Amino acid sequence: MGLVDASAFQVVTLITDFGWQDSYVGQLKGKLLQTCARILPVDLNHSIPPWDIAAAARCLFDSYSFFPRGTIHLIVVDPRVGSERRLLAAGGGGHFFLTPDNGTLSYLLNANRIELAHQLALPADATATSHTFHGRDILAPAAGRLACGCSLSELGHQLPLHTLVRQQDLSSDNTFESPSCLNGKVLSVDRFGNVRTSFHPLRDNISCSHLSALTIKNIVVREPVNCYSEARPAAFCYLIDSGGYIEIALNQGNAAQTIPCMPGDPIQLHLNSNHTFSEVAKKP
Repeated sequence: MGLVDASAFQVVTLITDFGWQDSYVGQLKGKLLQTCARILPVDLNHSIPPWDIAAAARCLFDSYSFFPRGTIHLIVVDPRVGSERRLLAAGGGGHFFLTPDNGTLSYLLNANRIELAHQLALPADATATSHTFHGRDILAPAAGRLACGCSLSELGHQLPLHTLVRQQDLSSDNTFESPSCLNGKVLSVDRFGNVRTSFHPLRDNISCSHLSALTIKNIVVREPVNCYSEARPAAFCYLIDSGGYIEIALNQGNAAQTIPCMPGDPIQLHLNSNHTFSEVAKKP
């Protein structure tokens, strides 16, 4: 049997807060394939915490660029499903985004990665649309139409980008406790118990060379490493994770359970003595 020609398929990534215990993910894929049979659905993340728009926005921003130009990204985290909030079809950098207008595009908008956005027109036959599953009944068919060659303008009228909803509680909203201490929070915890913090040296324009420690729940983590195995087994350490964030880990252990901590918990980043953040900030 020969290899499948991947170019014959249109990649559609899926980010939802559906989980796996119900049939929602399967129904979403079914509607996509029903609309356009040559779609290749990619499950990016179905474990977004329920209604956590900020987490979905981070997942999208951290992941979309690993897919080829022309990829369609379908994001269904929709606390106000069935209400009069808008549904969007947006584009930028050769990628397309189908999502409720609730802030899931915040990071992309703030980084000027979105070039245009259109409001999806609602189906003419409202009886075929569930009030509780617009992801399946409106967003997925729109993504399918895009996959089959439809243009954004055919899906609805264009919107000014400044009118799109943006989340205010973004990871960059760290605050200074003092000139040498930055307050942040836990963004997420992965299945290994690694704790992703809101500190992102590249985006926050901070050099790591003078970092001293992180404090969380009265636990002080002082050991910087490049990879987990550099730390002693069962020892706390911190490092730059695959998304560029500072992460707290426990080598061959579960840091989040050992601390314990969860998303939203406060955390502090400290500099070495005799240094301030203004001194160690990277120059343009």
